[in-house]
Amino acid sequence: MKADGLTVALINMPWARTSSPSIQCGLLKSELVAAGYTVDVHYLNLELAAEIGIKIYEAISHFGSDRVHLLGEWLFGRSAFDTDLESKAYLEAFPELENLVSGSGMELESLLTLREETLPRWIESLASADWGKYDLIGFTSTFEQNVAALALARAVKGRFPQVSLVFGGANFDGDMGVEFFNNFDFIDFAVTGEGDIAIVKIAESIATGSHDAIPGVCRRDGGEISVGAPAARIRDMDSIPTPNYDDYFSVIERRGHSTVIGRRNIRIPVEFSRGCWWGEKHHCTFCGLNASGMTYRSKSPELAVADLLTLAGKHRILELEAVDNIIDMQYLEKLCPVLADHNVDLDLFFEVKSNLQRRQIGRLASAGVRRIQPGIESLSTHVLGLMRKGTTMPFNVRFMKWATYYGINIIWNILMGFPGETDEDYERQVELIPSLYHLQPPGSAGRLWLERYSPYFTDPSFPITMVRPKEAYSFAYPVPGLNLHQIAYFFDHEVGNIASQRAHDAVVAAVERWHTIWRTRRPQLTYQRGPGFIHLWDTRGPKPEDATIYGWKAIAFELCSEVPHTPGRISEELQVLGHDISTERVTKFLESCADVRYVVMEDGKCLSLALPRVSSPV
Repeated sequence: MKADGLTVALINMPWARTSSPSIQCGLLKSELVAAGYTVDVHYLNLELAAEIGIKIYEAISHFGSDRVHLLGEWLFGRSAFDTDLESKAYLEAFPELENLVSGSGMELESLLTLREETLPRWIESLASADWGKYDLIGFTSTFEQNVAALALARAVKGRFPQVSLVFGGANFDGDMGVEFFNNFDFIDFAVTGEGDIAIVKIAESIATGSHDAIPGVCRRDGGEISVGAPAARIRDMDSIPTPNYDDYFSVIERRGHSTVIGRRNIRIPVEFSRGCWWGEKHHCTFCGLNASGMTYRSKSPELAVADLLTLAGKHRILELEAVDNIIDMQYLEKLCPVLADHNVDLDLFFEVKSNLQRRQIGRLASAGVRRIQPGIESLSTHVLGLMRKGTTMPFNVRFMKWATYYGINIIWNILMGFPGETDEDYERQVELIPSLYHLQPPGSAGRLWLERYSPYFTDPSFPITMVRPKEAYSFAYPVPGLNLHQIAYFFDHEVGNIASQRAHDAVVAAVERWHTIWRTRRPQLTYQRGPGFIHLWDTRGPKPEDATIYGWKAIAFELCSEVPHTPGRISEELQVLGHDISTERVTKFLESCADVRYVVMEDGKCLSLALPRVSSPV
């Protein structure tokens, strides 16, 4: 079979969110089309949203306890497995679900109807379509797409046994993919690493009738199973094409935006790098990302700009999200100014490191970055060290300060439960939080979860014991012979030498107060410069307050605005500016500022918390 005669279907199953196309399917389509194949992408997540209603679909796809309950996976169990357990056992194991489901706007009875009747009927209806017109059908599987994909794949294979089925994605990384492949004989190929090269090789093997092993691929030829060498990784990110999202927008046009997306805006995913340059040096202890390879690779800034402008222009969408683990630092100097010069109002998302300086954050804002995930994780320098984050509390606060100043929405959480932490680590955070009421609070505060491939999972030197798959896996995958420890990504565990529950609860309560204050009155701590003085306005407390700082003290206050400084360093700077002020006097002044929460101090260094009242150019 020649390449131009082979047809491929790529499938994006529920419960992928409907407000973004699949970057996996978009990239693979571009790569397969470039190799000469005909490709259709089926956005079946959108089709299900139209079937059951966007309100119910979003309640499930955005369900907050997915790591604990695997609700989306369990819902497709009746469709996927002959050995599926009765719903009663799952609900008895998780009695809290009734309240959680109700809080998400759903009813438990309607959820059971969805599982027992609606979804099995929907899968049967899908499987009756003419899948026989394809030579290869690929399922991308990330988080709670897996059981839905298995359900449809089994049904399709039963009707069209001649069609080859391939699975890939995060749920098939490494050992997980091998275990799934060995236990579900309707899967013909499983890609256990990066799929860019592998998917084209698989298509080539079908087109030519080759039975050769493919790196990074488990394959089934009749009764024979072969496992290729480790997957080849893309080394030159400039070779990655612009993703093709035409099929997604075709469904939107056919079904209607409000029907399958609701009131949300569409956000287009883009990819400029793989791996993590920080993780190459110090793998964060709790992070399970980059199973396929930590080695950092990035697109040239020129091609990254071209991708952004091409996709935004083609689809008339200005909200774009980089799926990268961390931004390439050269983008701050070579991508951001170019985007700023294009004079387009992009709305971008990036993940970054939290020790960025004011100028760098300003560069991001000028390029159109409106949402950012800096990996703050904690307001304790000691706990950040236990995480191997390579930053400190003052640097995290500095990031929050300048991101707030430049109008960037910060996505972050406070994590707790790290071996070696103390109650004092959290007592200090509780004490610090009222000083930060004028800055954006975290989304939540809670205990860390254990992820496959994280150092806490792989390194036995950490006091992590009794590691076992989350209980919900036994209900999501009631399959005899399937090793749940091999396919699970989230694990329950016991951990020693951590802070008390009381200390953790105090942080949770402090964050809830922060949320309430931020939501109801959006406090401010700002300052404005005058000739020889600065004036401060403070609405963080119950009553608005203001203060004026004069002379050298005003200069000293501003000197620790962008970089945490010691009193000695500030004294030296003042000397250069003609003010003969001793370190002792500077120390006394800064301590007085700390008493009224105008500054934070740690390890002898001081950072002012006030934001300039008047904006200044980047």
